[in-house]
Amino acid sequence: MVSILEAVANAERTNSVDLPPLSGAVDPEALNALVDSGEDECAPLRVTLTYAGYEITIDRDGDVDVVPVGPSSGVSPPVARADGPLAE
Repeated sequence: MVSILEAVANAERTNSVDLPPLSGAVDPEALNALVDSGEDECAPLRVTLTYAGYEITIDRDGDVDVVPVGPSSGVSPPVARADGPLAE
C-alpha cells in the first residue's frame, strides 16, 4: 500500500514522519471516504491537491501521481498504487 505520505516521502527521498502533517492540506478522513465511497465505481474520480511542494492527484483506482510544483525537472513523475487508505 502506498499512501500520499509515502509517495511524497519517496519523491523527497526522506521518511514520511519528516513531512508536514497531511491534514494541513486535506481532511484525510474525507479524502478516504470520497475515494472509497463505492458510489458509481465506474464514474471517473480525480482529486488534486497541493502538499509539501508537490501537486498530488489521486484517482478512484488508487493511483497517486506526485509532481513537483515549480520548474520542470524533465523527469517523469512517479506514480504509485495504493491498495488501502490514501491518507493516514
